[in-house]
Amino acid sequence: MIAFSIAQFQLFYKDEIEPALGDLNRRRFYLLRLMGFLCLGLLLGMLMNMIFNVFVLTILIIGACFYGLFHVSYALLNFKAGCNYSLTSLLMNYFSQAPDIIDLSYRGNEWIEKKRYLESGFFPENIADYKGFGLMTGKVGEVSFDLSELSVRNTSKIDDHLRTQFQGFFLNGKLPFKVPGAAIIWSRKEKQSVYSAIRKFTWLGAENKDAEQNNTLVRSILSEDTQQMMIRFYQKTGRALYFSYVENDIYVAVSAPQNLLSMPLFKKFRPEKSILSFLEIHLILFSILHDFDFHH
Repeated sequence: MIAFSIAQFQLFYKDEIEPALGDLNRRRFYLLRLMGFLCLGLLLGMLMNMIFNVFVLTILIIGACFYGLFHVSYALLNFKAGCNYSLTSLLMNYFSQAPDIIDLSYRGNEWIEKKRYLESGFFPENIADYKGFGLMTGKVGEVSFDLSELSVRNTSKIDDHLRTQFQGFFLNGKLPFKVPGAAIIWSRKEKQSVYSAIRKFTWLGAENKDAEQNNTLVRSILSEDTQQMMIRFYQKTGRALYFSYVENDIYVAVSAPQNLLSMPLFKKFRPEKSILSFLEIHLILFSILHDFDFHH
């Protein structure tokens, strides 16, 4: 498995992440103050027209304020995307300190396509809304991977409303060799929502086994350290984890809150909690790839 020391991360956080967070906070407060001044100008313009009845001047003031608010709103939207990009890039620099993690890159305007998401076999195919937020690529040893944050919704069969099918991080790894057989591991917590996907897989001749049995394939696929990391993560967060492989493809999905590294505009950002969650999720993903690279 991939391992980092807590002391190493604390040093990196202090030297690299804290200054970046300070810069992002200053930019956020600047944009919010500017928005506040423009809203105040808009209000004063309307009061001026009510009191002094200067219609032309009022129109000019209100028009200028609306123009400014439009540009500030656009800047705030770009700020959220830029915040995610900045923090992701910094954490990629941290991950790159591990000798087995190489060639990392990130593109904020790309993501894993729906076809590969469905090829994992994790979920039913009745997708109504599929969105992605960025694409990280790289290699763990000889295993190359694509990793995206996804938000996927499907239509409920009960009331035809859109419901979240998956929200979190989805990884597709490519092995330089083929692994015999195939396996899919679902979280028991999500069994009801993915029942049709489980049924489809068993129809293809797969054997359905309980994850608590000692003779399941997962115990021979992943190292004990990685299994324990996944168990601790689930016990701590309650978030669903999915894992599958077929031939030379590995798929891993971990549910997580949307925009984990995006700084909220109007409420306090808890960077320690969000960044640690991001770190834990990615260590699980990279450790699974490392096990395939090392043990197979």
